Amino acid sequence: MKLLRLFWEFFKISLLVVGGGYAIIVVADEVFGRKRRMLAEGEVLEHLPIFQMVPGLIAGNTAIYVGLKIAGRTGAAVALLGAALPSFLIFLAVSCGYSFLPVENSYVAGALMGLRAALTGVVVGTIVKGWRSGVKGAYGYATVAAACLLVSVLHWNVALVMLLAMCAGVVWKFCGGATPAVMAGGAGVAVEPLSRRARVWAVLGGAAALALVTVFLGTVFWTFVKFGCLGFGGGFVLVPLYLQTFVGEAAQLLQIPAEEFSNLMALTQATPGPVSVNAATFFGYRMAGVAGAAVATTALLLPSYFLLTAALAGIERWKTSRFVQGLLWGVRPATNALMIHAAIVFAGMSVWHGGFQPFACALAVFAAAALLTRRLSVMVTIFLCAAFGAAFAAL
Repeated sequence: MKLLRLFWEFFKISLLVVGGGYAIIVVADEVFGRKRRMLAEGEVLEHLPIFQMVPGLIAGNTAIYVGLKIAGRTGAAVALLGAALPSFLIFLAVSCGYSFLPVENSYVAGALMGLRAALTGVVVGTIVKGWRSGVKGAYGYATVAAACLLVSVLHWNVALVMLLAMCAGVVWKFCGGATPAVMAGGAGVAVEPLSRRARVWAVLGGAAALALVTVFLGTVFWTFVKFGCLGFGGGFVLVPLYLQTFVGEAAQLLQIPAEEFSNLMALTQATPGPVSVNAATFFGYRMAGVAGAAVATTALLLPSYFLLTAALAGIERWKTSRFVQGLLWGVRPATNALMIHAAIVFAGMSVWHGGFQPFACALAVFAAAALLTRRLSVMVTIFLCAAFGAAFAAL
């Protein structure tokens, strides 16, 4: 019954909540804390800093923590499935029917422009909200500036920039640099160790599944496993990686036009579920059909399942490690730099599309203000911007 309740509650949350992981974690805290009383009220939100510091999507890490706390490893897997399934099914339908969308229609084009402008504002608002906790001191500002230069100006590989940021954080810590505490006390979860027989079956089954998927869909699987390992702090951080891998003539895999990518990212914000799961489903479908969509979505979420489970089980032992503290401290400002890069890209697709667009700029400012003041939900803001864009096209 616990497993069924976990699956059903996260299925409903993912199905009905639009706006990505930050919206989902708020609703999950309300459902499992105040309403169902399966956790302490406010407990999920208190763990947000840890969810941001371990690779993985905020929504996925939320589901893993709640499931792990309530029903162990199986509960974490069931909760993660419940959180991902509605997003996968909805965006699989979007992916199958994308070519039939009348994007040339002036009203549809105006609505998509409004969505892209809203996305720009949402990213900017997210950067502003997380700036104080993610960028501190001279080291933080220097890391943000260096990462922005390397990614946005020199066009370095994003994975390499993230790796350099982690190494820089470790060096800073071991050289005596000051870093604030990044782990709260009592944040761990007691996880029952697997029996010897269970470990053997897990290793054999995992090796067989890994060999099978590598033979038939290895490119899709390992591409999104890499994305899952680099997704610190939420879905928008992965946007530069998506750009380098899938967008433009120089992209490594798909060479999707920039206009189509901007429409896609706008749709990911306007549909339920985590943004990066929606995008992974779309790209996986483009690479290898329905099977590719399923493998891409699964591969994106796998690293966070294992890494967050291990982190929560051993956090009390390694949270004081200088190496781990430096690693996490190094990556925090770098994620802000990647989000700045994403904001610049989205602004180029809306606010600066073919020259400065005052109306798109106004919509972006409106979306950012709505997010920061919390006067409107993200879903309402996005749909309002789409309606304003369509009305502007009509005028």
